[in-house]
Amino acid sequence: MKVVACIIARTNSTRLPQKVLKEIQGKALIEHIIDRVKLVQGIDEIYIATSNNAGDSVLGEIAKKNNIKIFYGSENSVIERMLGIAELEQATDLIRITGDNVFTDPYIMEKTLLYHKEYQSEYSRAEFLSLGATAEVINIEALKRCYEAIDPEKSEYLFYYIFDPEKYKTLVLIPEGDHRKEYTSLTVDTIEDFERSEFIFNHLTSKVISYKEITALSEQEEIPSYYINGEYKIKLPDNVVIDYSEFRKIINARIAQSTQVKYRL
Repeated sequence: MKVVACIIARTNSTRLPQKVLKEIQGKALIEHIIDRVKLVQGIDEIYIATSNNAGDSVLGEIAKKNNIKIFYGSENSVIERMLGIAELEQATDLIRITGDNVFTDPYIMEKTLLYHKEYQSEYSRAEFLSLGATAEVINIEALKRCYEAIDPEKSEYLFYYIFDPEKYKTLVLIPEGDHRKEYTSLTVDTIEDFERSEFIFNHLTSKVISYKEITALSEQEEIPSYYINGEYKIKLPDNVVIDYSEFRKIINARIAQSTQVKYRL
């Protein structure tokens, strides 16, 4: 196997402009993500997967500063950027990390990669955790099949298309014990989300804050904008917006049809 991590990032966010460049404790959000990915054993290369829009060229400076690679590709097709990286590197599998998930957990990412290899999965993810805590591992041949089956310009929602146990060999990691936190969020999309991230950084002192530490903190302190309810809105392809409770029903059905493996947080 050759595994390449792709941090999907652009600077054109609308609700929180240039969020990947916003700093906490002297580092851009995307640099915190890079630090986390570097801790994962089994990754051969790390890329920022961005667009060839001039506004995204600043990400090249960040890649150089952090000794990782960058790929400039399609503005609207995430899947084409990923396949371009795979072709350059002759990768067999990619890890997809989105640039608004500053607390993507390296331990969970490494576990996902290990089980992905062990089960020879085509698509692997951890579930029942906070939004924004996990990454996805995708086999290249499956990604190519997905590319042929969808409108590439809708692949911002790649997860929704490829996490399909009827079409792909899917694997889901489920945490042991009382760790289900699917009605919480750590992703950064709004100023409130950014302030939540600052709160967590200010209350935890580890160099790389783990998901387990955040859940422990949530039981001691009220983390702002952490809990979400069933009416929280989720965007799907074709401008469809549904309640999070409905979204969970869809995802839970897919989990039920997938190979499942339990792991200890």
